[in-house]
Amino acid sequence: MKKIISITMLLACIFAFSRCSEDAYEDRYADPTKVSDVTLDKLMPGTFLHANNFSMSGYSRYFGYEPQCLSKQSNSLGFTLDDGYYYKWELDGWGEPPYGDLMKGIASYRIMESVYEGMSDADKAASEMFLLATNVHLLAHTLYILDFYGDIPFDEVGKIALTQDVADSHPHYQKAPELYSMLLDKLGEINTRFAQAQRPPTFGAQDFINRGDVEKWRRYTNSLRLRAALRVSAQGDLAAKGQGVIAEILNSPGNYPLVENNDQNIQITRQESGPLNVEGGSGFDWHNLQTASSELIKRMQKAGDGGEYVDGQDDPRLPILFCLATKNGEQPVETAAEEEVKDPLKTGKAVPTVFRGSSASSDYDEYQSMFFTRLNRGYYSRVRMNGFFWRNQKWDHQVISAAEVWFIRAEAYQRGWANGDAKAAFKEAIKQSIRFYFKYHNTRNRTEADNTDTDYLNGAQQRSVINPAEPSDAWIDSFAEDRWTKQIDGSAYAGGELDAILSQKWVNFSYLFSGEQWSDLRRTGYPRMVYKPDHNATSEVLNPANRLRYPSSDRNFNRNFPAEVGSLDNFTSVMFWALSSWHD
Repeated sequence: MKKIISITMLLACIFAFSRCSEDAYEDRYADPTKVSDVTLDKLMPGTFLHANNFSMSGYSRYFGYEPQCLSKQSNSLGFTLDDGYYYKWELDGWGEPPYGDLMKGIASYRIMESVYEGMSDADKAASEMFLLATNVHLLAHTLYILDFYGDIPFDEVGKIALTQDVADSHPHYQKAPELYSMLLDKLGEINTRFAQAQRPPTFGAQDFINRGDVEKWRRYTNSLRLRAALRVSAQGDLAAKGQGVIAEILNSPGNYPLVENNDQNIQITRQESGPLNVEGGSGFDWHNLQTASSELIKRMQKAGDGGEYVDGQDDPRLPILFCLATKNGEQPVETAAEEEVKDPLKTGKAVPTVFRGSSASSDYDEYQSMFFTRLNRGYYSRVRMNGFFWRNQKWDHQVISAAEVWFIRAEAYQRGWANGDAKAAFKEAIKQSIRFYFKYHNTRNRTEADNTDTDYLNGAQQRSVINPAEPSDAWIDSFAEDRWTKQIDGSAYAGGELDAILSQKWVNFSYLFSGEQWSDLRRTGYPRMVYKPDHNATSEVLNPANRLRYPSSDRNFNRNFPAEVGSLDNFTSVMFWALSSWHD
């Protein structure tokens, strides 16, 4: 009885943090805040939801920590250069990667483990798959947070309501290598168990990620394990283990199915109501969050940043990502009609014709002038509104894509960690990436023509867009062949084939996966990025971060914090798997 009471208390505490404002929720996924019986099939979707700010492309992510934090480190969106801009998200309270949500998810999973342990052997066998699927998604969230912070609490999280011991409210921090190693081992075990476990009758009805598809859960498990193994394989204490896991997976495809095409992507489909009613990129609200990345433009357009797009030559994903800017920063007009700029200080047409962005290598004073001066608000391209992603109600929130997995394979083959053709994998990665972007561009629920905003940034500039035709397989093959040996401007990759793979992987992630980009940059130093130091010499951090600082809740309330991780609570400590100098 004591255990049942404890579980009920903990459920109330956990779900109090995750209540949604809408009563309506799809019938097939019971609202976890209203469960009356503590069963694994009811607890699984509730635990999934704790990872929403990690796995869903919603407001908290695209107004908060992605553009304000991670995209600044990865150069995937243009910067608002200001005092302390490498850590300004923390100073201004713009949110942080969902560290606290992970702790809630772990606590919820502890309940599931406790319920499972109280079952008969027969019931355990019939219900194990709920535990396996939940663990996979929880470990995906864990890897995401591990990459940013290093040592974190894990094993002792969420035990207080089960043990009634107040000491368990202060979980100890575990070393990052221990947790990465655990994650690699556990995912390997889960893949084996998925192949043997019974599929519960209600599994599909409660699974809003893979809809009860067990084979897809195995692909998720192994692709996640491959991502984790790659993270630790380049250098550090787990390099040999990571390389061994990569070889194990890639050299035995029959035992380790992976995500191979866009139909197999691990994703969460938007629903019509409830906590899964999230449009893609719904947080891109402020103009300074939408600025295009010059680094992306330079790698996708032969003319480079500030140039004109050439159909059939340049990367067809570029105009899907960003809208056009005007050549000299004038306020854009709707069409190429003979219309003069209504500004006494400027004359001439203001038709959007070029792609231009900003980055950490941009001059601070120039950026301040071009972005904040009224006359120049058309100077930068911006994230495309009503395109493939932002405000697209048909967007499926991505967790692991086929393109990423093929890029991982390409790197593993190129480094000799597994048997395979690196170039072929690289070309398949680019093909899957281009097909992915066009899939959502071609099926979006509204277009720029639906936007009647008279503001020239959200109006004229967003409606003056290029809609490229989806390229053929033959064109993509030729494009990928060229990218294997040279960048789009014709120059050679400084780091050879490895640079080619990682540069194109970085392009593929664009502004959708800034965290993965940042981790790849820190792990390999490719593609090489130039970051200007903070212009204010008194700023706490003058250069991009090597890690993130812990949330204030840990600093203030976990009594184990000072002794165990207090010395790591900075932006400069280097992760054991990362390079100390990964940028210029």
